[in-house]
Amino acid sequence: MPEQKSGQRSVKRKSKTKASVSSDIRSSLVEYLREIELDEERVLANLVFEPVVIGRQLEENHFSITDFQGTEANRTLLNTMIELLDEGLQINLANMMAQLVQERVGKKTRLELVGGEDRVRDLFLSPFSKPGVSMVDDIEPVIEKIRDRNIRTAAHRAMVQFSERIIHGDKDAFEILGNCIQSLRNLFLQGSAGYIRSLDAHLAEMEELIVDRRLQKRSYLGLQTNFPILMEQLNGFQKEFYLVTGGVGMGKSTFATQLAWDLATLNPDLTVIFFSLDLNRLDVTSKIVSQAAEIPIDYVKNPYVIRSDIEEKRKAAMQTVGRMSNRLILVDESSGRLFIDDVKKYVKRIRLERTGDVAVIIDPIFKILMRNQSQMTFNERCNLLSAELKSLAAVEGVTVIATAGLPKAISSRRPVKEDLEEIMGLLYDPYAVFFLYSDYLNNFDTPFLEWEWGKEDSYMIPITEAYVAKNKMGSTNSRIFYRYFEAFAKFKECAPQEVENYTAMIENLERFKEQQNNPIARRNNGRAEEF
Repeated sequence: MPEQKSGQRSVKRKSKTKASVSSDIRSSLVEYLREIELDEERVLANLVFEPVVIGRQLEENHFSITDFQGTEANRTLLNTMIELLDEGLQINLANMMAQLVQERVGKKTRLELVGGEDRVRDLFLSPFSKPGVSMVDDIEPVIEKIRDRNIRTAAHRAMVQFSERIIHGDKDAFEILGNCIQSLRNLFLQGSAGYIRSLDAHLAEMEELIVDRRLQKRSYLGLQTNFPILMEQLNGFQKEFYLVTGGVGMGKSTFATQLAWDLATLNPDLTVIFFSLDLNRLDVTSKIVSQAAEIPIDYVKNPYVIRSDIEEKRKAAMQTVGRMSNRLILVDESSGRLFIDDVKKYVKRIRLERTGDVAVIIDPIFKILMRNQSQMTFNERCNLLSAELKSLAAVEGVTVIATAGLPKAISSRRPVKEDLEEIMGLLYDPYAVFFLYSDYLNNFDTPFLEWEWGKEDSYMIPITEAYVAKNKMGSTNSRIFYRYFEAFAKFKECAPQEVENYTAMIENLERFKEQQNNPIARRNNGRAEEF
């Protein structure tokens, strides 16, 4: 009898164990299906709330109804929204209803498949009403989560099927194992490299750029500015990372401001984001107005005494700059200091909202903050910042131009490429690096100073040089010269012949200094000729 009771207890224990296992499996399946539905609802709700931004993210990630593994209603809703985007229509309630009632799937309309009119209306009127569904700034983490789960499910299904074939199948085990490996390999390529473009696609894209530039009658591929010699040397500002550096007071912020205005006005489909971390937005705006109309910046900022000769010009310049408000965005530190993650999120958001290209100008790079930067040395932070900006240009497909100051000791002489060797990232990550230098700030007797002739209030104009120290796809160790009009805070590029003359002048000055520093050469030069 005791043995019989013991056996009964073991049978009951086993039955309870099976029941608990079955309950765990059922609860896990319910949780799994709930997670699938929740992620799909997140995609639909955010697509309805921000169709332009989320729609472009779905398109760039090649997201389609095949990525939805949940209910047929969600797949039908997503497919209808994608159709509206492809047709250039807005995703709104009216267009959605019109699209859903057009076609019939079997005996039901698509509207009936998605749950009826109430389901669609609730989605548009209160997209985030369901528990767990919230608005997101970036839908890509949700996309990655969905695809990761889909790949895990497909891999699990494939491995179970092939393991059954190995145990019970009649074919050779190595053949079945090879088919399993091939199936898993296809899954791996779909998840990691399924959308890598081929070389033919790169050649086709290059040909499109060439045709476009021929129509615009431009000899370079990148963005246009009012500095033709610089554009020819750089082949235009392309979707790369550029660094403008120099000593204190050499005009880096002014140069960056002028580039921002030129890029916005000369490239009609471009949006320029100017992160001004050195000057506030009002000072930058004053410089832009002054540069646009060539009127004194002091009068732009504070026209206390009305000057009839330039007042109308100032008002016209204000209107001209105001018309560019949609394509020139100024961001300063008035809302708080900026971290590199803030910059990346802001750039991505603007790129998704706008249809054309985007250029990013940061002045200066050292004012961008990083997480845990207190634990980094200055060089480590600079190297990481430059790597992040290079990655930003590549990942988002934008042009990035940043300024960086050189140590004060270097400001007293012409900078050279070796001055950046201690900060390797600033030297090796940028696509091109050029130094700004004005000899007038160090030497009042410099020959790089001109009179502005032909005007009543003539004044001296310093010559600023841009030394191209690095250029991955062009010439290096070359100089370009600019006249700097301080009253307008504006640079004007010198003519090609003037560039040659100033370059030769620098070479002669350097040769003269070498001779002065060399006692033997100086003695030979001072010796009287013998006849």
